[in-house]
Amino acid sequence: MSKPVEILPIINRLGFFNSFTAEEKRQMVSDDAHFRVYNPGEILIRQGHSDQSLFIILIGTVNITEGAGGTVLAVLKAGDIFGEMAFLTDTRRTANVVARESVIALKLDRVMFEQLPPEIREKFKDKIIEKMVARLDAANKEMSRLNAVLNAGSPEPLNSMGTHAGLSITDSPAPLFVSGRELIRKIITNPASLPAMPEVMLKVQQMIKNPATSPAQLAKIIEIDPAMVTGILKVANSAYYGFRGKVATIQHASALFGTRRLAELITAISAGGVLGKSMEGYGLKAGDMWRHSIAVACTAGEIAAAVRFDAPDIAYMAGLLHDMGKIILDPYVRERKVLFDNYTATHPKKTVQDAERDILGFDHAVIAAILCDNWDLPRSISFGIRHHHQPSSAGDHQLSHIVHLADYITLQAGVGVAGTAFCRELDESSRSQVPLDSDILNAAVEKARQYVDGLTRQVSRP
Repeated sequence: MSKPVEILPIINRLGFFNSFTAEEKRQMVSDDAHFRVYNPGEILIRQGHSDQSLFIILIGTVNITEGAGGTVLAVLKAGDIFGEMAFLTDTRRTANVVARESVIALKLDRVMFEQLPPEIREKFKDKIIEKMVARLDAANKEMSRLNAVLNAGSPEPLNSMGTHAGLSITDSPAPLFVSGRELIRKIITNPASLPAMPEVMLKVQQMIKNPATSPAQLAKIIEIDPAMVTGILKVANSAYYGFRGKVATIQHASALFGTRRLAELITAISAGGVLGKSMEGYGLKAGDMWRHSIAVACTAGEIAAAVRFDAPDIAYMAGLLHDMGKIILDPYVRERKVLFDNYTATHPKKTVQDAERDILGFDHAVIAAILCDNWDLPRSISFGIRHHHQPSSAGDHQLSHIVHLADYITLQAGVGVAGTAFCRELDESSRSQVPLDSDILNAAVEKARQYVDGLTRQVSRP
């Protein structure tokens, strides 16, 4: 429709593209197939249709209208986006979008989007989240304003769903739910929101940074903790390790395990104090998250060894902590229970992380990565966790694919499965990044099953 030299100055003026580098902008305009011109009165989106493209207005304005009468719900201008809900959720269009004047827009369907470089896709996703959060904030503020007006003449206050208190979750005026970056800021600036690394885990992490640390030195950390010693010994005598003869002392066990394996076991058991808690918001009972986490940790470690990943201990730790964000987000999910229940009912094919992104503005993987950075863990762990649900967005970062695959296959095999933890889809790019046949993957899952049995059936943990 136009030459790159004509489009480039336009996107350079728009705040939407501020985070994109000059080279990334040139890449976007090098192929003009996704730029469209619309005449005044032309329909860009028709209500009820199944098209799932995302639009970004470059020039002009559009009306968002509803129904046959064409009631105008909103007017969007250059730099605004629309169509993101159908793009993200596979739902039909809920409104019409009509050009008020001549409009130039960037139109992206999923095929085009997936062809963009990973760095550009990530920036688009961040901007989409930012715009959605801004709209949610505006909607919350408007709801709060209307609530105050209506309650002035109403015997009962309205809640955040717009119904009277007797019909929903509260009998006080609608709370203003923060989301997106504001919610992240609220979490990270409140010391009580981010759990501290368990003391034993902290000591282990500090010690294993020294390559000279021996298993005997690690054993000294736990030798005065009867529950920890009992757990280590029972796992040492489980089917997972299959050591010959009875392992009766922590010194014997430490010699058999070696430094890395012993560090992993101590870390897994100590993590039970944090991961073992119940999470009402996610429908998880005490111990559910811990079982799932150690299953993924073990599977990730086995996969890492099979592909000769240079740091299987890093893969184990990333697998163990991949869902830690749920522990942090649980209070916020719980207070928005009506919204999450409604989302689940109306989007039965969507995952937990889909609901988090649409309601909170980000998912548990984001906040888990922040926690890992706060715990001063290697950046590869936080990056792998951040992308473990969509590892293709991380390019060839193998750890992201290892954790994703470990999460997927353990859930599919029913190892450590609990509550709403399901990862419904496998990112196909992980098959090429982790090229293992089904026999090896099945063996990894079976080892994880034995590992979980050794830790949970025989070790008393919350």
